[in-house]
Order: sequence, then structure tokens, then C-alpha cells
Amino acid sequence: MATRPATTKDTERSQALLKKIKRAFETFDLQNNNTVDVREVGTIIRSLNIYPSEEQLHGWIKEMEEDEPTGYVTFARFSKTVMALILSNLHTRDDDEKLFRAFQALDTEKRGFLLPDELRQVMTTQGEAFTHEEIEEMITACTDPAENKVYYEDYVAILGQ
Repeated sequence: MATRPATTKDTERSQALLKKIKRAFETFDLQNNNTVDVREVGTIIRSLNIYPSEEQLHGWIKEMEEDEPTGYVTFARFSKTVMALILSNLHTRDDDEKLFRAFQALDTEKRGFLLPDELRQVMTTQGEAFTHEEIEEMITACTDPAENKVYYEDYVAILGQ
């Protein structure tokens, strides 16, 4: 089967995508030298709405690292791998409705919110294993600080932006 030639729209999409990847990468490029600590790769990838398993993530990191691992990943290697992942659409986040229904299933009392400890319990006992640090970051990001509640409808709307 022949591949179709790239259109202007394809090129514009690729350029916009590369800019988005670059912005996410630069957030963690603390030395401004086009490298990031390998430990930040998962966070950067997830910020781009790609949600791999830990096994997948470790495989991608091996692809991105130099032949002699330095503990850092260059933008050139990172962007090549991530661009292919995004264009494949295999590891993108579930749609908002599906995510909302998942929160609703956890909210057995139909209150419209979860308590941080309830969400923490689910995140530590079910599904993909997260590190303690990742769980705390996510819970901090989604918890209303004034009421100490996770209003999941609001959180899903923010994620969908």
C-alpha cells in the first residue's frame, strides 16, 4: 500500500506537536542544554497525555538513552520517540466521559467528590502501580485546598483542556 504525500496540514500539525513536546521538555531542562534527567521522562511523557505502563516507559527510556547511559536524555532522542508515540495514538488518555464515569464508579455515595484518602487508597491498590511521589503529586493537583475534596467533574474538565 502506498503512503500518501505529506500535506501542508500534516506539516503544520507536526510542527505544532514538536513545539508542544519542546515546551514540555524545556520545563525539565534545568541546565538549558537540551537534556533532562532520565527520572523526569515519565512525568514529561504523562504531561503530553501519554500514559504508558511502567514496563513500556522503561523500554522507551532505553530507546532514548545513549549507548553508554549518562542518566540524561537529549531532546533529539526524546522528541523522536515521543513524536512517534503521539502520532500512533496508542497511549493517549481516555476520553473525558470515560474518565468521569470511572470517578463516578468510585464515588459510591454519589457525592460528586472523593476524599483524597479514598483516591489514594484506589491508586495504591488497583491498576497501574504509581510511586508514592507520583500519587502525592496527582492528589495535590486535583484536591480543592479549601475543602480538601477531589471534585472530579472539575478535575476531568481541567484534564480535558
